[in-house]
Amino acid sequence: MYRNLKRDVLWMGVTLFSTLMFGAEEGLETSTLPPMTVKPATGLDVEPFEQPYAFYRHDREELNNGVGRTALDRIDYGPGVFMQHTSPAQTTPYIRGLTGKQNLLLLDGVRLSHATMRGGPNQYAALVPDMSIESIDVILGSSSVINGSDGLTGALDFRLATAGRGVAEGGSPWVSTRMDSANGVQSAVGVDGTSGNWRYSIEASVYDFHDRTGGKNSEDHVFGENKAAYDGIPNTAYEQRAFAGRTAYDGFENHTVEMAFGQTYQDDARRPDGYYENSGNDTRISRYYDPETFTYVHLRDIWTPDDAFFDQLTTTAWWHQQDESQRREDLTGGGSIYRRREYDDRIDSTGIESQAMSQLDNHQLTYGAFILFERTSNEYREFRNLSGTDAAGATAYNAGDWDNNTTITDGAEYNTYAVYAQDLWQLSEQWSLLTGLRYTYVDWNFDTADSNTDDITGGIRAAYQFREDMMTFVGLSKAFRAPNLNDLDGATDRASSGTTSFGNPELEPEVSYTVEGGWRYAKDRDELAFSVFYTQIDDVIQTVYPAGGGAGSSQNGESAYLQGFEVLWDYGLPVLDQHESRLALVGSVSLVDSEAEIPQSDGSISKDPISRANRFYGIVGLRYEIDRNWWTKVQTRFHDAYDEDDLASGDSGDVRLTVPGNDDGTVPGYAVVDLAGGWINDDGNRWLTMTLENLADKTYRQLGSGADASGFNVVLSGGLRF
Repeated sequence: MYRNLKRDVLWMGVTLFSTLMFGAEEGLETSTLPPMTVKPATGLDVEPFEQPYAFYRHDREELNNGVGRTALDRIDYGPGVFMQHTSPAQTTPYIRGLTGKQNLLLLDGVRLSHATMRGGPNQYAALVPDMSIESIDVILGSSSVINGSDGLTGALDFRLATAGRGVAEGGSPWVSTRMDSANGVQSAVGVDGTSGNWRYSIEASVYDFHDRTGGKNSEDHVFGENKAAYDGIPNTAYEQRAFAGRTAYDGFENHTVEMAFGQTYQDDARRPDGYYENSGNDTRISRYYDPETFTYVHLRDIWTPDDAFFDQLTTTAWWHQQDESQRREDLTGGGSIYRRREYDDRIDSTGIESQAMSQLDNHQLTYGAFILFERTSNEYREFRNLSGTDAAGATAYNAGDWDNNTTITDGAEYNTYAVYAQDLWQLSEQWSLLTGLRYTYVDWNFDTADSNTDDITGGIRAAYQFREDMMTFVGLSKAFRAPNLNDLDGATDRASSGTTSFGNPELEPEVSYTVEGGWRYAKDRDELAFSVFYTQIDDVIQTVYPAGGGAGSSQNGESAYLQGFEVLWDYGLPVLDQHESRLALVGSVSLVDSEAEIPQSDGSISKDPISRANRFYGIVGLRYEIDRNWWTKVQTRFHDAYDEDDLASGDSGDVRLTVPGNDDGTVPGYAVVDLAGGWINDDGNRWLTMTLENLADKTYRQLGSGADASGFNVVLSGGLRF
């Protein structure tokens, strides 16, 4: 550990000095041009404070200065959101207790979630590069009228920085870097500019992560006779490269045309729980993605006509591709036979959406139509050495049955069509009412099934603004999640356990009903927020395993509920609130409690918590802003213990819980203390942050993750614009 720390801190110091002399930060605007405003994914043309949702925007400054390796990590422990790391390359959000395909992920308002999203934690959110993000919007509760299927308890929208980032000159280069002793180095470069009616941004980044350095007792979670030789947590290194660009043309009358594109590429992204060194299961040899890519192209036209019946029409067309090659090696047949499975999976998503907005007296009407076509390409290969455990002796195994063992049938089709309308009615100066309906039709086709489903979702929300700095809301909403291809088809492996579950083409969609309320206060730099919710889910899609063991299958359960609350505060204390100095209490606390009714193979019904949904977590801190340039903060991140009352029956054999915890799947809680400080210049174009993470060098693991979190970690980050 200390050898890595000494080497990396020296490298950080040299690089950051160079950065401050010559570099830049992508999130800074240095010109006099006003930034373009883009409606949030709720479809409402109002400020975040006025949204009748439990709505939280994490801006670029917060993403720069927060604790955590990636942008997603830096909103961890925030209201309603907690991150799991099945592997270091897979940062998966839990939103009010749900994750995977039951959440909705958006990229600049466009669906990032796709028809092969897995039910559990996955890697897709982690493939959105930090360098391109201007902010991350968290929408708790259902926003299905605008956003459609999925999002049973909420959505995340990764908002891209606008083309040009407000820069007035022809070219403004920047560079940024972030290096931490426990993980490795991230660097990004780019250039923004304006020329005539054109605006543009081009950027690229590289992540080079070594094996993570864990806490002082992390060797307790490493197995094998060579465990003492590991300088860090094994199988946690990976590399990632990304490039992206955005351009916009403002020269048309009443039109702005925008294009965004990019690709993220990961090398050798390992899942630690697929290795003996991390799992303690000596039949596990390896599990990794190499390569894995996410590619996207967005084309958007914004039309504000002078004499049409609508005030604005936004038409967005897009193409996304998720492409992954996964390799798994293990010993089967009681540990005597070498086996290697190779999966090449790709899904292409092509869509178009037209959304209009009309302001009629006290009504803000938003209405539109949505079409999405998704196609898969999947290959499977298996090799075994039937006479031993030597990989070199492996030959093709059951090649004639390879088509039946793909994660999804090759060439599967999944199509979505929708129309929707919502009305924000300003009843009075203080009261507003939001209502809306959406009709969604989904059909799918693969080898053994050709079927469809549809649903009408909607909601009603009332907001009351007591005064300019205080508002409250209540809401009742319905959301649904059409079974996706991962539910309907193919074969998946549960948590590297070797136990397979199969899709079920006869599934019904999941439907959720949420009642919630909230209160929000914002004045100057002070902010307080509170929300409470209850969500009922009918026809929950669960994997059911036979009582005597063997392969499982997807089934509709009876029902489930999730309930809880979120609290956020950033409140300046009057003792130092003078001139530009401010001492503030900062933090948030979230609670989720759940229960699901699960059908059993013998026809009975079992009541269980939803897997890994029951949580009590948060972050509590004190922030001191010395003046407009300097700040410092101390904070504690915590998660309550995951005990018998929280445990789903399927969790007890999951190595992500049993390795850091107990044989029954329960996991101890933790509290971790961090100290951070930073500086930004008067113009906002040079900044530097230093963080001492996990001061006590505690060994802990975020619930359900495949490897321990960082131990004592020195982080230096900074940047500036030329």
